[in-house]
Amino acid sequence: MALPAGHGVIRLGGLVVFAPGSVPGDRVRIRIAKPAGRFAYGDILAIEKESPLRERPSCPHFGSCGGCDLQALSYEAQLRIKENHLLQALKRIGGEDMEGEPISPMVPSVDRFFYRGKIEFSFGRAQGRTTVGLSGRSSPFSSYAGRVVPVDGCLLFSPVAGQVLPLVVDALSGSGLMPYDAAAGKGTLQRLVIREAKGTGEVMVHVVAASDLGRRLSGLKDRLAALPQVASFYATGNRATRLLSGKPAIDEKLSGLTFRIYPFSFFQPNPMTAGLLYERLASFPGIEGSRRALGLYCGSGPVELHLARVVKEVTGIDSSGDNIACARENARLNGSENCTFIEDKAERAGQVFAGKTDLLVVDPPRRGMSGAALAAVRRIGPERIAYISCNPTTLARDLKDLKGSYRAKEIVPFDFFPHTAHFEVLTLLERA
Repeated sequence: MALPAGHGVIRLGGLVVFAPGSVPGDRVRIRIAKPAGRFAYGDILAIEKESPLRERPSCPHFGSCGGCDLQALSYEAQLRIKENHLLQALKRIGGEDMEGEPISPMVPSVDRFFYRGKIEFSFGRAQGRTTVGLSGRSSPFSSYAGRVVPVDGCLLFSPVAGQVLPLVVDALSGSGLMPYDAAAGKGTLQRLVIREAKGTGEVMVHVVAASDLGRRLSGLKDRLAALPQVASFYATGNRATRLLSGKPAIDEKLSGLTFRIYPFSFFQPNPMTAGLLYERLASFPGIEGSRRALGLYCGSGPVELHLARVVKEVTGIDSSGDNIACARENARLNGSENCTFIEDKAERAGQVFAGKTDLLVVDPPRRGMSGAALAAVRRIGPERIAYISCNPTTLARDLKDLKGSYRAKEIVPFDFFPHTAHFEVLTLLERA
């Protein structure tokens, strides 16, 4: 199975055929379409024999909605496919046989469904009524049209979506507000963001629009007031964000720590499984008692605050002022007096922290670390590096770059995203 697209892979002689909708072990009848040299796409005409790895999807929107790719597979099969994807990325990009590398089995998600702490819905229009849904699944056989699939909930997020979405549709259908059409430059409503703190059950609802909403959300405000778990309701329009009701932030509880989450805060999408990763990091041999730890791309500080309980001094760096303000508030909230947070770019960290750090933690975005950031890592020269990655491809590239100076001691994948092609990887490196 090819990740991250989630297509089944069929080999016909020297031709590789990607067949969307198939899973390993299926016997399928396909029509070869879109040949492109040594590979092509196969349009499934019939599944003649189903794979024993198949399961009936729990979500009625699976197949049309683009939120899930792997829900037709057993969860155990999903984990094996992701483990293999990591191994192949390391082999292919690392340029060496990774046999014998310290790769641990995938750590399963704490929850198979209802694990996400944040979801973004889109607005659409059908039968003269405003709809709320998710982007339709893309296909190699047709151009992407930006289709919104109306949904009444999401099994990856929370049951609370099934309560909030009908209220949103009911209120906005009578508001005169129309979905925003980027191509035409018309309309107002862009997206609906819902957050849920898994540790407390608090919910934040946030309507994002292309222009000012005025008082036209008063009906939705009144309806949301009937849901006691909705602790915060925001609206953004004309780049201005206003708190319409409730408190400014919701609180997440994780591993005995409290984290405050605002409308634009970054927080790991699967909080409960993220807690397992943070605890695993803090328990790595040699971590406890470290004199100085430095976190690059620290976000709102969850890694640094977990480490603050086992090391003497921690500093977090992030280029977002909003993230740093939130991290500082989280440190105060938890009484973590040995934490410092600085607004800056990771690429400049080498100028200040060269030779002053025992443990370096990097948690970059999907694109991985820039060449300048990797140079900063070498200049800092820590004894140990903990690399948290959401992209095996860029992880393999960066590990290859660091090889020679550092060697991997443990590589531990975590399934943060059941039923999708994505996962996180925690790698501990020590100076070679």
